[in-house]
Amino acid sequence: MKKSLSQTVAGILLIALFLVGYNASVDAAQYNRTLKENTRIMPPGIIVTKWDNIPKFKKETTVIINEYGEVLEGTLAENIRLPYVTGSSQSIRPAAYTPPQFIFIPSAADEPVTKVLPFKSGTRIIFNDKGEVVKGTISSSTVILTLNQANQLRVSTGEISFYNNGMLETCTLAEDYYLRPVGWKQILTENFTDNSACPGFIEFKSGKPITLNEQGEVTKGTLNKNTKLLAPAGVLASGVLKLYAAGTTVEFDDKGFVINASNE
Repeated sequence: MKKSLSQTVAGILLIALFLVGYNASVDAAQYNRTLKENTRIMPPGIIVTKWDNIPKFKKETTVIINEYGEVLEGTLAENIRLPYVTGSSQSIRPAAYTPPQFIFIPSAADEPVTKVLPFKSGTRIIFNDKGEVVKGTISSSTVILTLNQANQLRVSTGEISFYNNGMLETCTLAEDYYLRPVGWKQILTENFTDNSACPGFIEFKSGKPITLNEQGEVTKGTLNKNTKLLAPAGVLASGVLKLYAAGTTVEFDDKGFVINASNE
């Protein structure tokens, strides 16, 4: 019993010493630390990994750590491949933290393409309480992202983020892609042609940012072709069909109406 108590006290003292020498503030079991040197800090949920796979964070920047000293947010000091969100019902910042089920960051040779992404040095990164990246910046010009077993897309350099359920939220498309926008059931056949029939799908342009909702429907993106979409029409609840030119960036409301449209 005495030995167990001594180990507990030693652990508390170790964490306290870990924080000494940094500018720190406490908010709901989270701490802000200003790093004096480039520092490797373990994210939550790791049970085993290798030195090179521990994220290194940039000196003279602020990191956010939890009550266990695990990093939740910080600025990367080097490029690194890390696991991204695969689905969770937990919030990114839970009110009460409990140690999550452990995950394993594999070595570079064994990393499954569908589980990790390359993140860019000098950019901010955010983890959930399982050690998965929910927001960061891609370092590669072309990366294959798996949404589920049947759906993949290539994403390009730029900011990327995910919802807690694992659905992609924002990214930059590396290729032209057909996706369904919010309210797609209202435009099932409006964009059919003599040689194509894709109910509710419209094509979005590569090299441009895109935003999805938690169901994978587009809420903002840039059109790759002239496209018929619904626009608000005053007292008409059903809206009015309007042709938008290729290259137009459109933003949809929750009813599927285009509320903002701008040309390149």
